[in-house]
Formats: sequence, C-alpha cells, structure tokens
Amino acid sequence: MPSPKRRHRTAALCALVVLPASLTALTAVAPASARNTDDVYAVAMGDSFIAGEAARWKGNAEGDWSKGGVPAEAKAATDRVKADGLTLDSIYPPREAGCHRSDTAEILAAKQAPSPHGEVEFTANLACSGAQTKNVLSDPYKSERPQLEQLKDLLAMPQIKVGHVVLSVGGAALPDTIRKCAESWKTNAYCSVNPSITGPMLKSVESVEKDAADTVGRIKAVLADAGSSARIILQSYPATLAPGDPATTVGDENSWTRWGTFGCPFYNRDLAWLDTQVYPALSAALKKAATAQKVGFLDVRRINSGHEVCHKDTHQAEVTTRGHVYLPSAADAQWARYFERSRTALPASEQAESLHPNHYGQQALQSCLSDALERTARADEDLALSCTGAKGKSPADITTAVDG
Repeated sequence: MPSPKRRHRTAALCALVVLPASLTALTAVAPASARNTDDVYAVAMGDSFIAGEAARWKGNAEGDWSKGGVPAEAKAATDRVKADGLTLDSIYPPREAGCHRSDTAEILAAKQAPSPHGEVEFTANLACSGAQTKNVLSDPYKSERPQLEQLKDLLAMPQIKVGHVVLSVGGAALPDTIRKCAESWKTNAYCSVNPSITGPMLKSVESVEKDAADTVGRIKAVLADAGSSARIILQSYPATLAPGDPATTVGDENSWTRWGTFGCPFYNRDLAWLDTQVYPALSAALKKAATAQKVGFLDVRRINSGHEVCHKDTHQAEVTTRGHVYLPSAADAQWARYFERSRTALPASEQAESLHPNHYGQQALQSCLSDALERTARADEDLALSCTGAKGKSPADITTAVDG
C-alpha cells in the first residue's frame, strides 16, 4: 500500500482544478442541496509562480542556433501538447486566458491534505500569471476581479469551508530583473553592477516585507469574517537559474553557444548575484512578513537545486548523431523553462513561460506543499519550512526541513 505522502501526491495529479473566472463552477461541482457536510477547499492566490506558468514543458531542448536552432523534433519531445497529445486549453484552461493556471499547479497537492476544517476535497486556483499585490487585494486583472473578492465569493457559498490558503506574492520585479540581466549579457555587460538594474530590484525587496504582511493581514481578516480557521502559508520564490560557480554553468561566458544552444544568456558573476543576494533577500523579507503575521512560511528557493537552467549536470532533449531524439528523465532534466530564444517573435504565451518552473518543477512544488501541509497538521501550528531538490533526484524526492 502506498504511503499517505505518496497517496496525496498521486491524487493531486488528477485532482479537480476549480478555475475561477466567475466561481460559478463551484456550485456545479458541489451543489449544496446534495450534501450534509461541508466541502473543504485549499486555495492558491498570487502570481505566475503559483498559478502554474510553464507547465507545458517537460524539460528543455538544445540546438545549434547557427544551424537553425532547436530541431522541431527535440522541442516536440519536451512539449506536452505534442508529446502527450494535450491541448493548450487543457494545460492552461481557456476560461482564464492569460492567467496560465495549469493542470499541474502546486495547489493540486493539497487535495486530501488535513486542514482545520477536515480533509481537503477540492482546490481553487485564484492566482494569475503577471498578477501583483494590488491584483490580489484591490485591482482587477485580465478581466477578473481582485483575487480577494474571488476568495470572498468562495467563502460565501453554502457548506463550503476553506482549509488552506497558499500565497505567492511580492516577487513582481524578479522576472523583469532577470530579463534585464539577459539583455545585459547580449551587450557584454554585467547586470549585477548596473545601478539601473540592481537599484529597482533591491528597492523592490525593501517593500516586500510590508506589502506581503499587509496582504496576509487582509486575507486573514476575510477568513475571520467568514468564520474560517484556514491556515495561511506564504511562500518564497524558486531559483530557476544555477548558482554562479563556473563549475555549475555551461559554455564559455561570452560564447553565443551559451544562449543559442543552452538558453543561458547570463554571466557567472550575474548568476552569483542573483543566487547570493537577490533570492536570499527576497526570501528573508517574505519570512519576516509571515512571522509578523503569525502564519506559515514555505521557502522554496532551493527546490530546483541540481536541476536549474544553466546547470552543467542537467540534460536537455536533443537529436543524436543517429537521428534519434534523446529525452532526459525528470531526474536528469531541467525543472524550469530556459530563457527562450528565437530569430522570430515568439507567441506571448511562450515568452511568459521563460524561467518559470516547468512541468517537473511544478511536480516538485507539489511534493513540497504536500509534505508541508502534513507536517503542519502533525505539529498543529504554523511552521517555517524549506524544501530542497538534489541532482539526480526526481520531483517526488524533495527534502523538507524546518527553516531555522
């Protein structure tokens, strides 16, 4: 018989995702007149990292840009649309066009997890790719009402209880900063010593603690008004690029092979800046916010460890000299979408996916959240936890520990 932990993860993969364009689908899933007990939900709120951006891809594919770029058959092997016969509408359901709430989003791991209101039966993904703190609290985004208003709608439905809220917010400046570092590499310049890049990023980090604490406070108030005892977990951001140590990166730093073949247009010095300063500062600020609000904290900064983009010990899909397509397993693949490159304009959907946890990365996040919820229930208190991946390990082999 599988362990409870394994059972939760397996069930999460086929769990129902409640997609909240209007939240009217909830009544169809669980009509109040047909039940005598409450239906318990876990809810995801926030931005692209928790919504499920980049779930389309199972690793990355390499190809020589001077010879036409990534071979179509190698890219297709990593594309769940072509390799698994899925559609974009099934990976990123159409009712939330642009939000990219995926079919392997982290929140799915909460199904069957214990909560203050009983075992979680359903999940609701309110997060949206590109959303900022204001879109969680007050401002509409991509034709949807603020996520806090959507949470109120859910809580107002008869016989529905929210057992967990998992929040990812405060990293709005991160993707833009990484893109600027890539652009700097193309002009032979370091981003980590450019005040026009480092200044806004570090200033953003300074405001993260207050903004995140305020957001959690508002969510707590809404839950309290509805009589919910839901636990809140605020999480950090996964590092999707390898550390700056030359031993963990690929290609000569100034070689176009680094971008054109491997999708890694970054100097080691800039990778080190992101790894040793930006991500730790962001995680520390979010942890302080969680501590101030007395809620749980989940540090996922190292969840892709050994599987980051640019890591020399990872593998990408490729066409071999014999004409066969080699597709690495999840244990050897990269768990984030590399920096997309193309001689022609990419669809907006693919541009948004760059440097987000891919299908494997999201499975790792599921493993992390599943374990975190079980540990929290056993302790019967909010915890600060961290999750770490390892080279050669699968997404199911995430290590969870108390974050000291």
